[in-house]
Amino acid sequence: MGSLMQTETTRSEDFQRIGVELRDLLNLENPPIAISFIDSPPEGLKKNSEVAPSGCVFWIRAFKDSFYTVPEDHFNCNIGTVTHGFKKPSELDLASCVDINLMVGAEYIPPEALDMIPKMNERPKYVAYGPLDSATFEPDVVLLVCNPQQAMLIAEAAGSYKTLGLPTCSAIPNAYNTNEVSISFGCVTNRVRTGIKPSELVVTIPKAQLGEFVKRLKPRVEANNKVAQAVTAMLHS
Repeated sequence: MGSLMQTETTRSEDFQRIGVELRDLLNLENPPIAISFIDSPPEGLKKNSEVAPSGCVFWIRAFKDSFYTVPEDHFNCNIGTVTHGFKKPSELDLASCVDINLMVGAEYIPPEALDMIPKMNERPKYVAYGPLDSATFEPDVVLLVCNPQQAMLIAEAAGSYKTLGLPTCSAIPNAYNTNEVSISFGCVTNRVRTGIKPSELVVTIPKAQLGEFVKRLKPRVEANNKVAQAVTAMLHS
C-alpha cells in the first residue's frame, strides 16, 4: 500500500508540480485527484465526516479538499466495496445488496459481473483523497475527469493503455494492479451520483507512470496544437 509523504518534502512538491502541469497541459476543468491506499491515518490529514452514497463521490469532494476515509465510508455501494478490495464478492450478502439487485434486475449487469471486474489485490485500511497539486501524501493512483479531446492527448502520451467500461471505479484497481494508464467510459450510476457529465471520461494513472507520462505529454500537446493551427489556417486560406 501507499506510503505517506511526511518527511520527503521535495518529493511531495514534485507530485504537486505534476498536478499543476497536468491541469495546465490538458486544460482540465478540475484538478487531478491523488488517491492513496494506506495502512495508517495520514498525519495532519482530516478524517472524512460525511456520508457518501458511493466511493466515487469522494473523487468530486477531493477536487477541493484533502481527507482520508475508512472502509465503512465506502459501504453504501457494494460494487465499489468490491473494486476497492474492502470485501470479496463472496463476503457480500447479495440478498440485501439493493444496488446490485437493482442492476441485475434491470439487466444492467449480469449476476456474475462482480467476479469479473478489476478489484484491488490487497484490502486497504484507509484511502486518502485530495487535489494532486496540493496533496501532502504520496498518490498510488491519480484520477482525472476529462473530455474526449483531453483523453485523446492522454492516450497519445501513454502509448499503452487499457480502456474500461462499467463500473467506473474499476479503473482505480486496474491502474494500481497493472501499472498501466486506464481510460474508463464510465457507468450511469457514477454519473448520476457524482455529476460527471455525459461528455466526460475518467482516466487513472499509476504513480510509477506519472513523471515519464508528463514528459511525454508536453510534446504531444505541442504537436497537436501545431497541427490544429496549420489545418485551421488551410481551411481559412
